[in-house]
Amino acid sequence: MLITLLNDGALISIGYDHVIASSVSYHLIMHRRNSNCRETSSAYPDCLQVPERWNITFLFSIATVLGSVGCLASLLLLAMALDSNRPGSIFANAGLPPLEYGKVVTMLYMQVSLTAFLTLFSARTQERFFFMVLPSPILFCAAAASLIVSTFLASYWPEGDLDGLPVKGLALGDYSLWPLWVWIYCIIWWIIQDALKVAWFKFCSHFGLFKPELVDRVYFEELNRKLPPQPEDKH
Repeated sequence: MLITLLNDGALISIGYDHVIASSVSYHLIMHRRNSNCRETSSAYPDCLQVPERWNITFLFSIATVLGSVGCLASLLLLAMALDSNRPGSIFANAGLPPLEYGKVVTMLYMQVSLTAFLTLFSARTQERFFFMVLPSPILFCAAAASLIVSTFLASYWPEGDLDGLPVKGLALGDYSLWPLWVWIYCIIWWIIQDALKVAWFKFCSHFGLFKPELVDRVYFEELNRKLPPQPEDKH
């Protein structure tokens, strides 16, 4: 429930983000400027009845890529954490202490929470890398607040039972650097996730997979039939 509440709060702020205009929206804006129209609703009574079409199949494939990376990262971290008590485990070879089960539960909460917020910054930039389009101040502050709260809760949650599961803050006890390692782990997988997203966009564009360009062309043809003709330039 904590992940849902914090995640939804950040998602609400995406309505105030810096939007990347689609090719269809750009086409409408340029036509409006060239036609010297001030009132879009009166100038385009017909074209406004043509909603922009989403290529659901292509969007589902992108969501699958993003979600699969996050799922793989969670399963891998869970396997390593549960195996941390074994001599010769990945954590042991890295010089990290074994984890008690309560901290394993808290670690998975923190990893899933951070991954969900970081995925938002990857998904919003479409075929670009996450750093190529800066978020709006509102979105950045909302996401930063959610990340800070999630990190604090996972670090200092008191030892006890929660819904029948043992939990314990990652910063409690003799070793307090677990939150830092979880952050590093999530950032590494975030970079991998974003790189795979960009690669998938390029792969689909190169091989015409899901044919996103065909959808745009068909839509443009229908849109151009409904747009009023542009006035001739007298200069």
